[in-house]
Amino acid sequence: METCFNYCDKDVAFFSSDERRWITKIRKLKEKHPDEITILAEPETNDGCIYCKLPTSWLKVAPKKRVSEEVRRLSAERLKNMRASKSK
Repeated sequence: METCFNYCDKDVAFFSSDERRWITKIRKLKEKHPDEITILAEPETNDGCIYCKLPTSWLKVAPKKRVSEEVRRLSAERLKNMRASKSK
């Protein structure tokens, strides 16, 4: 598997990937933002890789969010209560 970002300038980047999750994400973003993404090659015609042009401001690397056990426990309890109230 391979995913690649190439910066053209400060506003435009080229993105390519053969990973299914990225292909799906790019296609969904294209539906929502047709004027901001240009798909240059679809996986069906490009050896399984999507290739597109998009704004560099969309690219971000973020570490996984760290949550304390107490916050995790409270969140799980809220979710459990929501699910119980929906089933009633």
